[in-house]
Amino acid sequence: MKRLSVLGIGTVATFLALGAAAAHAQGYGAAGCGLGSMAFGNKPGMIQVLAATTNGTFASQTFGITSGTSNCGDNGVIKSQREQAAFAEVNFQDLKRNMAAGGGEFLTSFATLLGCEESAKPALASMTQAKYEAILPSEKSGPMDLLVGVKAQIKSDPSLANSCSDERAVARAEGRPYVKKAPPAQSVALSTPAKTGSVK
Repeated sequence: MKRLSVLGIGTVATFLALGAAAAHAQGYGAAGCGLGSMAFGNKPGMIQVLAATTNGTFASQTFGITSGTSNCGDNGVIKSQREQAAFAEVNFQDLKRNMAAGGGEFLTSFATLLGCEESAKPALASMTQAKYEAILPSEKSGPMDLLVGVKAQIKSDPSLANSCSDERAVARAEGRPYVKKAPPAQSVALSTPAKTGSVK
């Protein structure tokens, strides 16, 4: 009975964390969707701790994910996050070994779920090896720590952030090709010739 309740708590914790990793794809901060995202927006840094605390205190993220409210739209985001969380949970020990070694089939598959381009997978593997202790700082670090840690390191590396995107992961989860958005067009102001004198 104890084992079942611990498993149930882990499942609930995983479900609560699902919305958090979808931040980039939906335009909210690292704390994810929920009341916290509505109150604090997507400002980076410690403000996201307050947003996460707000989400947890009012259980707004869970309700938002199930009801599609509080900035928690689905559009494939939840499916993508569930796949990532489930993969990290089931393959946690193998992922840790691959990360420590700087590569391996589990880490390559994980990179696909994270929305990484093929060309970025070796760089991701190298990064997880170099940042292993930052991603998993203690023996008590679990699968969700691994998922959140890897995603945080991806976002802090400009090259990886460009090559591993939540949008690509969502497109894969929805079974559609990823189409990179074109950068916004630069507006060019047309200059008007300066007046050289007054006409009478």
